[in-house]
Amino acid sequence: MSGALRQMFSGSAILGLIVVAPPLLAQEDMAVVHVTGTRITSAGTISNSPISSVTAAEIRSAQPVAVEEFFKNLPAAVPAIGPGTNNGNLGGATIDLRGLGPNRTLVLINGRRLVPFNLAGAVDTNSIPLALISRVDLMTGGASVVYGADAVSGVVNFYLNRNFTGVDLTTSYGATTEEHDARRRRTDLTIGTNLADKRGNVVLSVGKTTADPLTQGERSYAITSLNSVTGAATGSATTVPSAFSVPRSCCGTDALAGTWQIDPASGALVQPVQLYNANPPTYYQTGLDRTQATALGNFKFNEHVEAYAELFYTRSKVGAVLAETGTFGSTYSVPIGNPFIPAQARQQLCARRAIPAASCVEGNPTIVPMLINRRFVELGPRYFNFDSKTLQYNIGLKGEVANDWSYDAYWSRGKVDQEQVRRNWGSQSKVVQALNALNRTSCVNPANGCVPLDVFGSAGSITPAQLGFISLRTLLQQSVQQDVGAVSLSGKLGQRLASPFAAQPVTLALSLEQRKVQASTLSDPALQVAGEVLGNVATTPDRAGVFRLREYALEMLVPLVSDKPFIKTLNLELGYRHTAFSTTGTSHEYGSWKYGGEWAPVKSLRLRGMVQKATRAPNVNELFAPVMPSLSNLAVDPCQGNRISQAASAVAGTLSNLCRLTGVPQAEIGSLPGPSSSQINIQSGGNRELGPEQAKTRTIGFVWQPAPKLSLTVDYYKINIDQAISSPTTTDILDGCYSTAFNPSLALNASCALIGRNTINGTFNGVEAKGIRTALSNLGAQSTSGVDANIAYRINTASLGSVDFSGGFNQVQRFTFRPTPASIERNCLGFYSVACGAPLPKRKFNQRTTWTIGAFSLGYNWRYLSGVMEEPGGTDFLPAFAKIAAYHYVDISAAWNVRKMLRLAVSVNNVANKQAPIVGGTIGTTFTNSGNTFPQNYDAVGRYVTFGATLKF
Repeated sequence: MSGALRQMFSGSAILGLIVVAPPLLAQEDMAVVHVTGTRITSAGTISNSPISSVTAAEIRSAQPVAVEEFFKNLPAAVPAIGPGTNNGNLGGATIDLRGLGPNRTLVLINGRRLVPFNLAGAVDTNSIPLALISRVDLMTGGASVVYGADAVSGVVNFYLNRNFTGVDLTTSYGATTEEHDARRRRTDLTIGTNLADKRGNVVLSVGKTTADPLTQGERSYAITSLNSVTGAATGSATTVPSAFSVPRSCCGTDALAGTWQIDPASGALVQPVQLYNANPPTYYQTGLDRTQATALGNFKFNEHVEAYAELFYTRSKVGAVLAETGTFGSTYSVPIGNPFIPAQARQQLCARRAIPAASCVEGNPTIVPMLINRRFVELGPRYFNFDSKTLQYNIGLKGEVANDWSYDAYWSRGKVDQEQVRRNWGSQSKVVQALNALNRTSCVNPANGCVPLDVFGSAGSITPAQLGFISLRTLLQQSVQQDVGAVSLSGKLGQRLASPFAAQPVTLALSLEQRKVQASTLSDPALQVAGEVLGNVATTPDRAGVFRLREYALEMLVPLVSDKPFIKTLNLELGYRHTAFSTTGTSHEYGSWKYGGEWAPVKSLRLRGMVQKATRAPNVNELFAPVMPSLSNLAVDPCQGNRISQAASAVAGTLSNLCRLTGVPQAEIGSLPGPSSSQINIQSGGNRELGPEQAKTRTIGFVWQPAPKLSLTVDYYKINIDQAISSPTTTDILDGCYSTAFNPSLALNASCALIGRNTINGTFNGVEAKGIRTALSNLGAQSTSGVDANIAYRINTASLGSVDFSGGFNQVQRFTFRPTPASIERNCLGFYSVACGAPLPKRKFNQRTTWTIGAFSLGYNWRYLSGVMEEPGGTDFLPAFAKIAAYHYVDISAAWNVRKMLRLAVSVNNVANKQAPIVGGTIGTTFTNSGNTFPQNYDAVGRYVTFGATLKF
């Protein structure tokens, strides 16, 4: 989901693509199957929901280092959090079906849940072992009857190779072809063996992956931040030398109205202020250091009892980097006699504050409130490091009962412990203390070894001793644990309950499941005080929460007619799940259901359709997160600059008057600066009264196999979410207050009540600014619909080998959301913006062809994204930035099986070295729009080549 929608609705790409037909046909021919989307395991079971698959061979051809890397380019997927996310990275990589959010996409391994890695309920796909994947199933539509909550947009099921034998050592190395940077290395060793005449099998796989980060300063098109409105170079108001804003006292002059910057050469405060370019140290691609170990085992004692166990361990280290910390527009009490204030600047300040000449001298304690924007370049970039440890084990028994009935019972426990460490961020309280100094060697308050701080000089004026005092390192520990116990029973009811027109009886699946999720955070004192960590507006008070779900479900597959004229097969599928959800002081009971079926008039053609009611329970963060500040993007403040005037500030019904009423000080009207770095403070938090959201999903389509090696599937889907857990966007609130389209009288209203400006200067920046309040509720609604089409065809020749052709296409027809009844219904299809987030193209397809002859294979993958424009219609920003044309990428791959034991491979992504679209840095959300583009959606790294080798024995 796009960045803003995630908030509201809580470089190589795969050469392969979705290939639907072969896996589906395989399902129809198998005697016993495990099918994604149903617990029914009887012979001949197939899915009536659209399922597409990615094979291990397709993944291997692209040589990715992580699941998210290949998944985000699939036609049904939308990029979520990944290496292209720097500001907003939470230390994991998530996946998103249909753009409805990672928390609405259920991620499974071998049909069982994987523990979430954060309090928002998202799964870190870095914990999925690439080396063991045998295929990936993607199921569109709700699946709550089968899997419980969260399966709203669909299910992604990673099947692992549970019967591997031998030794497989695979390694790869990649880098960009031009700059030779963004290097990545991955090595996996897999060992497996059968037990007791193939009655059992054990597999052990260990792997190590490292990926080097890439900074925006290493790309010419990203090294300077561009304003999306004007196209000019822009930057942060937190700059160096320092910028100051000082309120006028009752008898002071207007000479320093607005914001002024110190001139180190003359010592005077001057205009205009030179903004600071924060792009160079910021990551375009975050790094990764991952160690994995996976163990799988199964043993069949007899036909009634087969024991299995799975153990997953991953330690991943992900780092984000931001430009140097600073004071970020906070207001400080500074003595006019601070020894570091240059003489000329001191005279200007005294005139502004009406301080008499006798007191306007070094050493005088008269306090001057100063809004200071000083970038501490001497401290170096801010580092935000995530160290995650994931451990999950599943144990179970399965087998036959009697008379075609089978059971599967398992228990699973997963736990993720994450440490979040910030370095070089700085302490607000120590800056306050260090600025209150009357000489160069001691502070007014000498506690903690205070060293006076010089913010009045040029870059380099802050000494190592001063840095040592204000520097701050923080630690936050986060823990999530999930326990799941489930038992299912599947079988046929016998011929007495069979249709007289069908050859097979009714098949039934019963299941019981209990799930408990508990999560908590524990942070050091600095993170629990609002504004104490410089540059980190989000406080993280300690929190903890737990919720439980107890569920039972029933599924039925009812054969109605078979082997009749024009009715090869006619089946009905039904299902119901009852859920009891409880958390501290709150409980809900609700049901999910499904009905649908299939009709095959002839063997080569099958029509299918499903209607389902799906549910999603609120996650720990949505329930228990305290109200706390964070950041959002805003290119233009409705009250900034000459948009308002002093003359109209007391005239009712004018924007100037409304800006004054909502917190712009009288003295700043007409000169209010724009948002610093195009970012503003916002406030958000959990709501313990939240209930489950509900969705109705519909799918209908067909599978056609006119020839043995040709197959085509087409499916229509529609997903409507009601009672969606959502919050209004900052755009909704600002428009609701300041736009005459929503507030014709420009009077204070409910939207204006959600706006909290800086009490000193009226901006949305600084610790004094509460920002915009975006509250969670169950009042939202969201809808999407579209069509998927997939084709697969193989040509075999006697002398020229074989050619595999496949294609996957997605046409989105609708994508709208309304976070509250008072908000507008926003159409984000084909758009990008602060409200919609990253681009959501109407069309997306992959087309792949692979030629195999003897020991060699050569293939290409063509990826396509349709054009998009800035919402609401490309009118509010620079025309060159307001539209992105359709994008085509071509990737190629080649492999050589040198001998039975050795395979060599090479893959090149973005062969044409196509540059990402440049749209500036203020046109989207904070964590999707970075480096003047959308680095998770488009290739910001450049042409990338990967070499790989596999040794088997």
